[in-house]
Amino acid sequence: MSALLSSIRSTLSPEIGLDLGTANTVVYERGAGVIVSEPSVVAYNTRTDEIVAIGHAAKEMEGRAPERIRVVRPLQRGTISDFRAAQTMVARLVDRALASRPRLVPRLVACIPGCATDIECKAVEQAVRAAGARYTTYVPQALAAAVGAGLDVMSLRAQMIVNIGGGTTEIAIIGTAGIIRMSSLQLGGDFFDHAIVQKLRTQRFIIGAQTAERLKLELGYAGRAHGERFTTINGIDQNVMAPRSRDISSALIGEAMEEGIEHILRAVRAVLERTPPDVASDLIESGITLAGGGALIAGLAAEIGARTNVPTVVAPNALTCVALGAGEILGSATLLERVRPHADRVTRWYQSLRIGMRESFSP
Repeated sequence: MSALLSSIRSTLSPEIGLDLGTANTVVYERGAGVIVSEPSVVAYNTRTDEIVAIGHAAKEMEGRAPERIRVVRPLQRGTISDFRAAQTMVARLVDRALASRPRLVPRLVACIPGCATDIECKAVEQAVRAAGARYTTYVPQALAAAVGAGLDVMSLRAQMIVNIGGGTTEIAIIGTAGIIRMSSLQLGGDFFDHAIVQKLRTQRFIIGAQTAERLKLELGYAGRAHGERFTTINGIDQNVMAPRSRDISSALIGEAMEEGIEHILRAVRAVLERTPPDVASDLIESGITLAGGGALIAGLAAEIGARTNVPTVVAPNALTCVALGAGEILGSATLLERVRPHADRVTRWYQSLRIGMRESFSP
């Protein structure tokens, strides 16, 4: 009977996990999987203030739009920089995801990076609530990534997740649905794109952000290169100030990405160095799991494993595991009450009684 009621509720009021990322926004529905994955980009008309495109359509306009069309990214380094654009983007993507059937307003969990302030957390929550969700809360991005990657976050055994997104990198050691150690860097895929653009400028060749992203995906790597590869791209040759094609080597892209990768490696090692011995011994068995788009950089998992002496793997569905985890957290009352922020211990105690959990507090 309870399973039937749960099925009816999820049909009429879908349970949505939202990864509101700097680079991409992913909408996941429990029971249906990932239903929308779009770039976090909005285009609007500066004369009428009307939003003309979001997602892929807006990204295609980036660098090509007429003067009256402004293309913006509502999130920068994991936090909302344009509230109205973020609100509209979330509302349209959720509507698009659930437009195929009648429904009540959805229940929704959004993911927040660890570097976000209380004000930034509330801004995300308000943007999502304004988009029409009946129930809205937020959870730490690292915990959602761990759940989506298939880690048992309720286990006593410590596990480590490194989530490399578009604007931030979350490094966390997790045990019993809590964060034991954590570091959050305002560095991600966008940092690598910018570094590639700047590197080619030193070669007197100008490219746009979309071309830089393509180079990162096709030629980027960490650690030791496995042979030399080349890709032909178009850009502006500053020597003649005219459009030209040029062959770009993987060695050049690897050199451009080296600084950002070194930052991530140092941050991972710093978290491990602050880890208690018993937790460190758990990690030798459980290892490090990489999530997010940055996890797909060739050679990164092997390089982290070699530099830390801890086995490192890439999560299945690395690109979408944050949204997947958020949806799964919303579907588990026990897990949701454990991982979401609470105002005080009295609130947490009351909620633990309501869901049948035993929890004690020491003075």
